[in-house]
Amino acid sequence: MRITAHETSLTQRHLWRSAREAIPVTRTVVVEAEQDGVSGYGEASCFMTDHYNSGLERMHADLRRVAPLLATLDPGGPGDADGVWRRLAAALPASPFVLAALDTAVNDLRARLLGLPLWASLGLDRPQGLRSSFSIGLDTPETMVRKLRERPGWCAYKVKLADPGDLRILRELREQTDAPFLIDGNCGWELSRLVPALPALRDLGVRLIEQPFPRAAWAEARTLRELSPIPVVADESITSPADLDACTEAFHGINVKPMKAGGITPALTLLRAARERGLITMLGCMPESAAGVSATAHLGGLADHLDVDVVDLLAVDTGRGLALDATGHVTLPDRPGSGYLPDPAAHGWSVHRVPAARVHPVREEVLGPGHPEEALAHPGDGLPATRHLAALRQGRAVGCASLYAEDPPDGCAVPGARPGRARRLGGLATHGEVRGTGAGGALLRTALTLSALDGADTVWCRVDDPAAGFYREHGFEVLGRPLDLPGTGVRHLMHRSIR
Repeated sequence: MRITAHETSLTQRHLWRSAREAIPVTRTVVVEAEQDGVSGYGEASCFMTDHYNSGLERMHADLRRVAPLLATLDPGGPGDADGVWRRLAAALPASPFVLAALDTAVNDLRARLLGLPLWASLGLDRPQGLRSSFSIGLDTPETMVRKLRERPGWCAYKVKLADPGDLRILRELREQTDAPFLIDGNCGWELSRLVPALPALRDLGVRLIEQPFPRAAWAEARTLRELSPIPVVADESITSPADLDACTEAFHGINVKPMKAGGITPALTLLRAARERGLITMLGCMPESAAGVSATAHLGGLADHLDVDVVDLLAVDTGRGLALDATGHVTLPDRPGSGYLPDPAAHGWSVHRVPAARVHPVREEVLGPGHPEEALAHPGDGLPATRHLAALRQGRAVGCASLYAEDPPDGCAVPGARPGRARRLGGLATHGEVRGTGAGGALLRTALTLSALDGADTVWCRVDDPAAGFYREHGFEVLGRPLDLPGTGVRHLMHRSIR
């Protein structure tokens, strides 16, 4: 099984706000697990980075760190799912999103190799009649009403509220629909403000309250559970099966998000256990693309409430997966696994693997016309072990980088480098229009991770003086004296260990 990582940049149709934050753009890492020409997919969001250790640098570093383990995993048959997850979880105890992306990709790959939809490979019944709620982010009342008007006829509306006592928003929304409201406090409310508002909230058609208090406020949650005529479900308070006992005492139900739980495997465990305990089950998602949420929807038959409208909220995506009609009915693709199909031309990608033919025009544009062909094409561009990456902006290649399976030159002993375990990074270039936007860093970050996942332990390159500072910022070191290379001028040999 080979693992590949891609970066994405997901723009929302509207600025997404909650009581905690505003999110104009979400960065994610899409993980691809491939075997025998078949690929499965998972996704990890750069979201609440301090809480979930989900910053881009950290997630890439985690993937590089566990690369040796990933090389030993075999997706196998249905009975191997728990064993693979346990090995991954032991290696990633503090990185639930990376764990989730890997576990989801492996489950998706396993199902595709078996030729089964994901729900069937997990031993579930075919999900029937799935409908998602529609989420309305925190904003001015006028904007929130406009968002509801844009999506009439959904089965329920999940409304973010900064204060449970602010009933004006709900009253104005109620004038537009008879559908139930699910209200979400995102850990931002106080018990003293919520309790007096409960009768009015019930009269306004609120049928569910989600995570009103911070995770640590267990006493307040238990008090509310006894007082509230409206069921209360945990979100941030339920992060793994280890939280289930505490949540059973403090909430009427749980919102299971596979990315937060650590993947499809523990999410399935949580949903089944919650049902056995008589808890309300909600199945939700993080800010993500169809690459991740399509797998989530296959668990929809175990949920009382489904919240997978994220693909409708996006202005861009990474491919085709689950489909939502105009009123939130969910259709799962009639394809094996999650059914997700990546679209390399989709505008959601920011760094993606591409064929050599796509990086040559970028090299030519950046280097300028008149360069000899050998400056634009490398003899190793077409070799099976070579990897080419493109930085993408609205689907257009605006940067590129290539990785070649080459050891450092004779006489340049790179510390820690073993024969056959190095990659040379070449042709890293970005258009002037994206310099300073992080495109070069995204290319380099992804190249390092891809090298580690391919089994390398060292990446090296030759760079000129102006570029040396950029590479130093990303952990590269200069080796030896500068080289005066014919036709190219003075170059520094720089290297970085990636294990």
